[in-house]
Amino acid sequence: MSKLSEAEIVERTPLAKGWDRHGDMLVKTWTFPSFRRSMEFVNEVAALIEKSDHYPDVMISFRTVRIEMSTHDVGGLTDRDFVLIGEINELRTDR
Repeated sequence: MSKLSEAEIVERTPLAKGWDRHGDMLVKTWTFPSFRRSMEFVNEVAALIEKSDHYPDVMISFRTVRIEMSTHDVGGLTDRDFVLIGEINELRTDR
């Protein structure tokens, strides 16, 4: 897996709706109505992460969850990041 070029990242950016670019990673933060719901969401994300064998950084702070997506071993964004972002974006966050 190779790191995407800047042009390739820009081309794929519409796939990462709601995510912000921070250098060589994409970041999104969610706030949930309760700690329990934030943990349910993290467990749903964890299932996707395990299935994809691709591990972003996930931070939990009470009702807030932040995911920093990047492919650590290449030092930047790859297709795997955008695939996993798409799967995470399909999860329901409104319950």
